Amino acid sequence: MSYIQLLCQRKKVAMMDWSSWIFVAVICLPGVYFMYHAEKIHVKDDVTDGQRLIAHLLTVILFSGLGAFASYRVGFYFYSTEAVITGFIVGIICSTIHLLVYYGYLKPKISPNDYAEIEAHYRQTGILSRVFYGGVIEEVIFRWSLLSLFVWIFQLVGLGNHFALNTSIFITSLLFAVVHIPSIKLVATKPKKEMYIYIIVGNTWVGLCASFAFIESGLLAAIVVHILFHLTWYPIQSFLHYRYKAC
Repeated sequence: MSYIQLLCQRKKVAMMDWSSWIFVAVICLPGVYFMYHAEKIHVKDDVTDGQRLIAHLLTVILFSGLGAFASYRVGFYFYSTEAVITGFIVGIICSTIHLLVYYGYLKPKISPNDYAEIEAHYRQTGILSRVFYGGVIEEVIFRWSLLSLFVWIFQLVGLGNHFALNTSIFITSLLFAVVHIPSIKLVATKPKKEMYIYIIVGNTWVGLCASFAFIESGLLAAIVVHILFHLTWYPIQSFLHYRYKAC
């Protein structure tokens, strides 16, 4: 069955706006908590703790609501019976390719000091922030909200289902990569061009995988993909870090 046939079927079973808005906003709260505490400890800037917390909460409210509005109109939803298995399969494929790019392309092309700075940033962020903020809130923003919104807008102006779906996937996956570009200056004193290439290619790849899972099986599937991305990477990072310290 094609994506478009699935899309047409799902218009009949999508969750109601208000219930999905509240539910999705609630599942984002752990991500807000863990990221807030990670930033409180490690981020030093002019933003107060209260302002940071309010910004995170407003982000959750805005994008969970926008997603509830748009997803309801194009037929996307939070959960399906195959969500976990779809997310697991796509997540393993996504993670494997990413690890090959990170350790096979990026690591050999940057200095040991650059690599150490990048890994230190991930350790400071913490696995709970990466799983619950990256794995949940980023999927709410880019798949649940923006992907649904773009599909709805393209359909609204009569550009056709295939164009709406494929173009929306491309745009939101690229946006997902672009918003990660500023993080390079947080993790590296002197960023190299290879870091920019990795950020764009690696995050676009993750965005495409999560988009596929979202369209196939709903938001939960996309969340599983993104969480697996972090959970498969974290033990490798930890092992290499402690081995390096032992040496």
